[in-house]
Amino acid sequence: MTLGLYDSERRYRRRVWTGFVKFLLFILFVLGVGLFAYQMGIEQLKGRDAGLRDEVTQLARQKGELELYVGQLRDIAHTAETRAGELEKQLAREVPRGDLALMTQAAAERLAAGIAPDRLAFIISSAQNRRNCQQPETKRLQPSTPIYKSPNRSVGFAGGTITVVGDGQSARDGAGDSEGWFDPTAPLTLRITPQDGKETVITGVLPLHQSVVVDNTEFRFTAAAGARSFIEITSDRCAYP
Repeated sequence: MTLGLYDSERRYRRRVWTGFVKFLLFILFVLGVGLFAYQMGIEQLKGRDAGLRDEVTQLARQKGELELYVGQLRDIAHTAETRAGELEKQLAREVPRGDLALMTQAAAERLAAGIAPDRLAFIISSAQNRRNCQQPETKRLQPSTPIYKSPNRSVGFAGGTITVVGDGQSARDGAGDSEGWFDPTAPLTLRITPQDGKETVITGVLPLHQSVVVDNTEFRFTAAAGARSFIEITSDRCAYP
């Protein structure tokens, strides 16, 4: 009876110690897993921190490079702005304006037309405000219109060696119907033709001005509105140049 009780107590103690050892092993396993996870977390944090440090270093380097590039762009922009200002001043000094621009354009057109440069230079150097001119000659011209063929649509100057022909637009009455005479407020076309010379055509609203050179004489024509249905054409005849 005593032996059975002893065996029971021994088995009970064995079960208790076995359970305690199992529990201890479980605690050690949990601690091991926790320690391993903690260590892994520490390593990941270290790796992430190192990556962030590298990224910060790279961004700082890129920032420095961008600042240097921006500085270079500012220098280039400043240089370009300074150069543009210099070119603008140079352009203002060298490009003709006003009357000089008109003279330059006229000279370029004459050169393009085949006038020799020395001839053109001689004409310009010989020009003067005081000119050798004859008494102006004024004549009346009645322009033709689309509905009226005027018999007086042409006049002659310089003894008939220069002919001026005029064509205009029909005037209209209050109802809008065309009338026989020309409209002095509408564009007018004049054809100036020297004898054995090239015809010059001008179109515009009166008054009109045109110069024609024949041999060594310049004819300067001025057309202005006269009495109804007529225009007054004046020819100044001056030595050229």
